Amino acid sequence: MTLERNSLPRTAQAIAAHELRGAIVRGDLAPGIKIRQEATAQELGISLIPLREALKTLASEGIVTYHPQRGYFVTELPNEAIRQIYEVRSLLEAETERHAMPGIGAQETTAMRTHLRAQERAAEDRDAVEMIAANRRFHFTVFERCENPWLVRFVTQLWDTVDPYRVLSYRRMWLDEDAQLIPTEILAEHQRIVTALERRKPDRALRLLEQHRERSETFLKVLVDSPPATDRQDPTFAVKH
Repeated sequence: MTLERNSLPRTAQAIAAHELRGAIVRGDLAPGIKIRQEATAQELGISLIPLREALKTLASEGIVTYHPQRGYFVTELPNEAIRQIYEVRSLLEAETERHAMPGIGAQETTAMRTHLRAQERAAEDRDAVEMIAANRRFHFTVFERCENPWLVRFVTQLWDTVDPYRVLSYRRMWLDEDAQLIPTEILAEHQRIVTALERRKPDRALRLLEQHRERSETFLKVLVDSPPATDRQDPTFAVKH
C-alpha cells in the first residue's frame, strides 16, 4: 500500500510540504526553530504563496505551529504532549498492527531484517538520522500491510510529529553513558518482533510491539526533557534530494 503523500509531489505547494516535512522529521530543522519563509522559498525555488499554503498544511498536521505576528515554528512538545501522542499512537498502532498481521509473510520479514541490519550499522556509526529512518522503515513494513488507509494515514501523522524528538533523543543518548546501551536494547526488541513474525506467532508479535511502544515512550520523554541549547541552533534550510 502506498500513501498519496509518498508519491512524487506535483505542485509547488506539495513540493514545499514534502521537503519541509522531511527536513523536520530528519531533525534538520529542530523543534522550536522558526521557519524563515523567504529564505526557504528561495531555497526551494518557489514563491511565498505555495510555501505559506504548505505551512498551513503542516500546521494542520501538528508538525509546525503558527504564532500570530511571529510566524511559523517547528512544533515543540512538552512531555505531557508526548504522553498524549503516545496514548493515541498506542490505540491506533495496535489496531493497525492487528489488521496488518494476516498480510505479513516472508517478503515483509525479509524487508524487516534488511531494515534491522541498517539500524545496526547506524548504531555502530552513531548516525541518529539513519537510525530513526531505518526504525521507521522497520515498523512501516508492518503498518503498510494494513488495508485501512485511514489508520495508516493517522499513524503516519503521529510519527511525523514525534520523529524530530527521536533524532534529538538519539543524539543526546550517545553523550550519556547511562543511556548508551539503549540502541542495543532496541535492536534486541526488534529482533524478537521479527522472529515472532517469522515463526507465524502474531499474538506474540503484537504483545512485543506493545511492550516496545511503551518502552519507546519512556525512553523518549527522559531524553528530550530540557534539551541543551546546542540542539536549538538555527540551521540553514537545505533541500534533500
